[in-house]
Amino acid sequence: MQISVEPGTEALRRAVRVSQAVNRVRQLPTVFVANPLLAVFIGITYWDFADHSFLVGLVAAMLVLWTPAALSWRRLHSRTRPTDVSERNEQRAMLFSCLAGITWGVTAWYLFPLGAMEERATMVMLLAGLTGGSVAFFSSSPIASLLYFLPFMSSLFIQSVRYDTAAQPVLPSAIGVFILTSLLFTRRSWQQFVDNVQVLVERDHALEEAKASEIQLELALSRMQDLAMVDELTGLKNRRAFFDDAEPAIAAARRRGQPIAVALLDLDHFKEVNDTYGHAAGDIVLKEVADRIVQTLREEQMVGRIGGEEFVALLPDTTPAQALVAVERVRKAVGGSPVRLPKGAEVLVTLSGGITLLKEGEQVEAAIDQADKAMYRAKGLGRDRVEVFGNV
Repeated sequence: MQISVEPGTEALRRAVRVSQAVNRVRQLPTVFVANPLLAVFIGITYWDFADHSFLVGLVAAMLVLWTPAALSWRRLHSRTRPTDVSERNEQRAMLFSCLAGITWGVTAWYLFPLGAMEERATMVMLLAGLTGGSVAFFSSSPIASLLYFLPFMSSLFIQSVRYDTAAQPVLPSAIGVFILTSLLFTRRSWQQFVDNVQVLVERDHALEEAKASEIQLELALSRMQDLAMVDELTGLKNRRAFFDDAEPAIAAARRRGQPIAVALLDLDHFKEVNDTYGHAAGDIVLKEVADRIVQTLREEQMVGRIGGEEFVALLPDTTPAQALVAVERVRKAVGGSPVRLPKGAEVLVTLSGGITLLKEGEQVEAAIDQADKAMYRAKGLGRDRVEVFGNV
């Protein structure tokens, strides 16, 4: 009789162990009451036929045997459902069921010959009901169920064959058929239990996949949003992000009553870099220049790339004179050392810059236009220099 979980994944085996443990906790109150109560009924039935000390001992043994089960239920029933259960948990249940089954088997072996036909039939009915309850209650633990009911049902079957005096062996036949039926239902109940657990495992797996897909989708959307706001090559704010983020920074500086400067920076002769070394080398130069700009300016001074080789900087709490000092540092940082290219090549690039003051009520675009004029004046005066809009 196949009562293993094979073939199955580790997730299924783990889920089966957890469900077995949870089901046993639910079933413990019923079996704790049923076994001592049945022992009392059998004791009453055989009181006039058997030794009283044996009958009292049977009831006491059932109370003692099932007391740990009651204590376990009291300890476990209020706990949350575990996520994993050791295999030893099921092994302990099998050992416990085997001890209980052997106790009932010894009882059936000893008491069956002592009673008349009526007492024997009563015992068979009571223990058959106990078997049916075992198959129903312990459907999640088939081996434990078999170790429980087979000892006493086998004992009943053997004794009924030995002491049956009827012309037709009705009682042994009924017990034999009941044992076979119990075996069949044990197997079918186990298969149904595993199938139900498999459905739950597949459902949980599907939910995890859906959750993972949702997370991946969120990450993808976040990545798309980042790409929409960040220049992919340099990591600086792109044109859209720069203008969006400039407004709150400008508003904060206005509330403090502080001046705001805008600077436009443009690489000199950058087309020659692309023509000489290729566009891949030009990308390396742009990224290195962007890094030098960010490293030179303060953290609160916002930098963006708004064109091929054009960079813009918003400098809150900065006058044009202060901005000139800051942008001069940027110019020297960019042109002070060459950019290393693959295969050992180096290229020295310079930049020209224009600075303007962002006036009260003036839009950033208008200030950038003024800075652009100052920047072109710097190029006209020989490049690699910085000019302030309005200064002659």
